Amino acid sequence: MRFLLLLVALSGLVLAEPYQIVFLRPDPARKPLAKEDGERIQAAHMANIQSLVKRGLLVAAGPFDDKVHTISGIFFFKMATGEEALGEAAKDPTVVEHRNTVDVLTWQGPAGLGEEYKRLHAQDPKTPEDMGVHPFVLLHTEKPGTMGLEHSAYIAELKRSGKLAAAGAVTGDKTVTEVLIFERISDEEAANLVAADPAVRGGSMRPEPHRWWSAAHVLPQ
Repeated sequence: MRFLLLLVALSGLVLAEPYQIVFLRPDPARKPLAKEDGERIQAAHMANIQSLVKRGLLVAAGPFDDKVHTISGIFFFKMATGEEALGEAAKDPTVVEHRNTVDVLTWQGPAGLGEEYKRLHAQDPKTPEDMGVHPFVLLHTEKPGTMGLEHSAYIAELKRSGKLAAAGAVTGDKTVTEVLIFERISDEEAANLVAADPAVRGGSMRPEPHRWWSAAHVLPQ
């Protein structure tokens, strides 16, 4: 049975490559801003994102839209180390202006993240962004070494079903071991799918759900 589960899990594997994920988190020292200051910082933030993209460092980004606001937004960097990614993220105007802090983890995500978006917008700069919400889940390990094969098989099945856009292991964090990014399905459906994961049901993993706004064509198909 365990050998069968391993074969099922392996059949769902896709080519992966490392990304440095930087989370922009609300700075505890944040203070209320005048409208013009907020607009100035946001404009500078967007200009910085465009600069990072043009330099070939940033392959994806977007704000988070959670009821409990622990993450403001996310950067996906193509860099060798988390230290390099943190160095670039620290220059973002929202960080310089003490609106956000940053932390990083290394994610083994799907190869080609952001490439289709870049290709389409290079062909036609007027290509619609078509922003939409992707349920985004951080999986925390509660009981290391348990339910691994069953979990892998379940994740592979979610990918084949077309519900899960991307998944991959994490390094550089004490408890987060995996990132799941769903297609544009409802929060309720994503929550139910995560709850049905054998590792979650068995208490081996604890999900931390979020809502990520992303442009279309960023996640590889």
